Amino acid sequence: MPRREIEGDWVMGWPDRKRFRFTSGKDQEGRVIHARSPYFELEGLITPTDAYYIVAQLEVPDPVHPEDYTFEIFGEVEIPMTYTLDDLRLLPGHTVRAVTECAGDDTEFWDYQDSRGKGGNMPKPSRRMSSEGEDVNWRDMVAKGEIDLDEARALVPSTCLVSGGEWTGTRLSELLTRAGVKDSAVAIRVEGFDRGRPDSSLIYRSAGRTDFEVVDPGVINYDKGLPIEKAMDSDTILAWAHNGEYLTHIHGAPTRMVVPGWAGNWWVKWIHKIEVMDHMPDCYHQTQYFVSGKSPDDPDKEMMTALGVKTVITEPRDEESPLPKGRYPIRGLAWSGEGKMVRVEVSTDGGETWNDAHIEDHGDRYLWRRWSYAWEANEPGHYVLMARGVDEKGRNQPVTDWNYQRKHFDGIVPVDIEIE
Repeated sequence: MPRREIEGDWVMGWPDRKRFRFTSGKDQEGRVIHARSPYFELEGLITPTDAYYIVAQLEVPDPVHPEDYTFEIFGEVEIPMTYTLDDLRLLPGHTVRAVTECAGDDTEFWDYQDSRGKGGNMPKPSRRMSSEGEDVNWRDMVAKGEIDLDEARALVPSTCLVSGGEWTGTRLSELLTRAGVKDSAVAIRVEGFDRGRPDSSLIYRSAGRTDFEVVDPGVINYDKGLPIEKAMDSDTILAWAHNGEYLTHIHGAPTRMVVPGWAGNWWVKWIHKIEVMDHMPDCYHQTQYFVSGKSPDDPDKEMMTALGVKTVITEPRDEESPLPKGRYPIRGLAWSGEGKMVRVEVSTDGGETWNDAHIEDHGDRYLWRRWSYAWEANEPGHYVLMARGVDEKGRNQPVTDWNYQRKHFDGIVPVDIEIE
């Protein structure tokens, strides 16, 4: 399939290829607060740091010099402790390769699927990367009344908020064990340096409506209450390195949480303090935002944790249609919030029949897997390509129910191709 990826001069005997980077949105001070990742354009499993997606819920804090950095562990522990970055690096290290996915990735596909199921003609949301409009602060424009939520959604799509990375740090369980966690411990409240008043337009945008009241907690630090079981998981770490280098500031330096399998809002950046608690804290970003429910008034809303089961087709794409008759690879990525993907099936007839795809194996439970299927497209006509996956827990895609904040989308998205 043609890719217009050769550009520039010859470098060291090879033609120079595109170096993909994220396209970003910035605040009024010029700090990046939002960036989509061109993961559809990449060939490997690890997303380059300069192409890793970014979402900042509150104001991005000023950088802290590594030599001046400290954080504390306190609460339901025998020995409260304070650590520097050098202290952390003296402890046994641990590296995790995992997918990071924003809870709101592919939000618009909820509406697209609903429209498709009802025979509607809503345009399919695009995962194509474009810099148009993405260097604006849409949140500020909404606050000033310059654009409405529909315009904001069109200006900065919710797609491509997912990446795969390698993270190096220290197991959180190592730190908690050294502090002596008491039997009364229920949750670990992790707080970042980022601080501000939560933007209500984020919740309204995710819900696709504004006819309800959003709780205003005032100015807060970003925090999450991680259940003690997940905090003690051997792959939950406090990371200081990303993709073989020290963390960059926008990705949470000097240290950040890595919570494999759970949505990106749990991966608290710019760690300030860790409090061990005998109850689940009332954190805004898990009691008001990033919650599942049938409506804003649902009395049974729950915090959202692990991602579902997700498979995406990266090749071919809708915009490449029509294609001449021939043999084509159908390729993509598959991942799960509960561990290893064990099966991917592909359909070329809109789900009437399914065939097993080849899955590239590796030893990382929480990192996505590439898969492929050889498609013999020998007859002209319209083809609807689909893919679905199964993880090691036996969960079949999709597993996530519709929720009013439209988070954790893991539906099956068709690709429409005409063969000439």
